[in-house]
Amino acid sequence: MTVALHEFEAVLRQVRAVDSDASDEAIELRRAIGFLELSEGRLVEAHRTLEPLHDDMCVVYGPDDEDTTEIAEALTRIRLALGGTHLEAPEA
Repeated sequence: MTVALHEFEAVLRQVRAVDSDASDEAIELRRAIGFLELSEGRLVEAHRTLEPLHDDMCVVYGPDDEDTTEIAEALTRIRLALGGTHLEAPEA
């Protein structure tokens, strides 16, 4: 999964260079990256990816959209799993 994560991130950088973070393609890539991070147990990184994604999706699709709701639920699970610990990790 780590290889896939790196490949998604590389494609996302290309998409961001041509389009916006809120384009359909960028949103799908950011979602895939966040859920891959989550599946690898990288909760802080997943939160860092999914929180701004959720904000963008609320604007683009609305808060009641099925996919937006799925991201919100994932963020809630992450917060619960982290037990309220500080979600910001130092940049690598």
